[in-house]
Parts: sequence; structure tokens; C-alpha cells
Amino acid sequence: MTTSPITAILSDYDGTLCPTNSVRNQDSTIPKELRQVLSDISKMIPVCIISSKDYHFLHPRTKFARILSCIMGIETVTLKTNKKEDQYSKRKGGRDDASYCIEESHLILNDHKTLRANSSLLASLAERISLVYKDVTIERKFTSDKKILAGITFDYRHLQDWISYKKRFEPFLNEILQESQSSPPSAGPYNLNLQTYALHPFIDVYVTKCDKGMAFDYVTSKISNTQGKEKGTQKIMYLGDSDNDNPAFTKADVSIGIRSDDRLNPKLSCTKILKFDMLSIFLKRLMENNFLFSRDIL
Repeated sequence: MTTSPITAILSDYDGTLCPTNSVRNQDSTIPKELRQVLSDISKMIPVCIISSKDYHFLHPRTKFARILSCIMGIETVTLKTNKKEDQYSKRKGGRDDASYCIEESHLILNDHKTLRANSSLLASLAERISLVYKDVTIERKFTSDKKILAGITFDYRHLQDWISYKKRFEPFLNEILQESQSSPPSAGPYNLNLQTYALHPFIDVYVTKCDKGMAFDYVTSKISNTQGKEKGTQKIMYLGDSDNDNPAFTKADVSIGIRSDDRLNPKLSCTKILKFDMLSIFLKRLMENNFLFSRDIL
């Protein structure tokens, strides 16, 4: 058991708070019971999201979160209470959840010329893939102002034999990605960042180097500044489900891997593995234990 309570919970979204096999539905929402637990916890300690999804996907689905590190940390959005909207919602009998609006948006890449050039390369890549692989789902991720295409997910989890598909598609994508970057329109660091997964049936491409370890560092620094505490005094729990969560797992004080799909068994650098069905129960117990983590509550 940790000697002091957990002071913040950081979590992945897809496959962690929303099961991988449930992401196929249009809503892709967190189950009601789990969402309520997270909402209750957020009234006591910060609950933040670190995800490959963008702000427009995450914000309506994670009303409890005060910080959203989106598109693998390329954009981190800090939220503040929207008191006017919150009061209106309560008068209309809405849920007793705080309503948040953007207070600050931080981009990991401050070179806007390179950002826009890479964004154009990303758009061209998506168009080329869509012409050849018509059965792959292409999810475009935009910054909160909707001006920059910062990431793309090529998703084939809906295909019956996605394992064989993965073996064909990913080498092809890597080949044309290198080809598209061999002759940039002008001098500059036009390298896109390819994020592969050992087992998961999707692959991501981003406008710049990014990972969840970098996102973790920025989010925890924001939490420390907000709470007026030194970073070393924080006790951070991280929840995730795939190998792209490993950079964050290694930085967390308590790291919990979530299994939401029996077809997947990635190698996770975490303290403990937990079945998705037990996540809301575990978080309730953690809250009841005043956020003191113990293996007994798993």
C-alpha cells in the first residue's frame, strides 16, 4: 500500500474506460456506472484523460475531466467551470455534473509552419489510403480550434479477420509514409510520427513526435501548479490498456492495466492487471479507502 493517498487519476480512454469491442458503436461512451464513479471521484481529486482521441471526441464523453491530453499529447486542454452553463443546466433539471469550457490549450509543437506542413502531408496520406484500402475506417483528429489535422487513426477492428489484415496493411502504410516524406515541398523537419501496436487492430500517424510519457509529464505539471504542490509530492495513478500506455505506466506511482477484450493480451509495464468489469468496483473501493491504494482492494 502507498504511504500516502492517490492525489490524481490519469487514464486512457479507448479500451480502458470504454471497452475496445464497444468502441464500434457510434456513441463510444463510458458505461453509466463507471461514469458516475469517475464523476464522484473528480469532486475530490483531479481525474484527467490522456488519449489518442481528439478534444471533439473526448469532451462530451468525459465531463468529469479537468484536463484532456488529446491526440497522444499533441494538444493538452485545461478546462474551467462554465458557471453560466452549469447554472442553466441545474435550473432545467440537468445532471449534477460540472460543465467545463476551455481555459487553456497547449500544443506540443510550437512551430506552426512545420505543424501546418505536416498536417497537409497527413491529409494527403489519408486520401491515398482511402483510395487503396476502402474497408479501413479513417478517423481524423483535429485540434480544439478545428484548424489543424494533427493525427489519423486507420482502424480495422470491425473486420472479421483483422489479424491477417494487419499483416498486409501496416507494411504498406509504412512504405507509402516513408515515400511521402522523401521529397518534402521545402526544407524542414517534415517527419510524421507512426505509432504501431503489437496486437491492437489499428495504427496511428501524428504530425510530430509524441507519446503518453510526454503527455503524462505535462499533465502532472499542470496538476501540481493548480494545486500549488511540488511535483514530487503527488501520487499519481494511471489506467491504460495498450502498449502505447507503457511510457505513462513507467512514470506513475500506481499503474493499472485494464483488460477489456479477451482477444488482446499486450505486454504492459504496469503494477497490476484488472478486468474491465471490475474497474468501477475497484474505483469505488479506492474512494471508500480515502484513495489509499492497496492490492486488497483490487
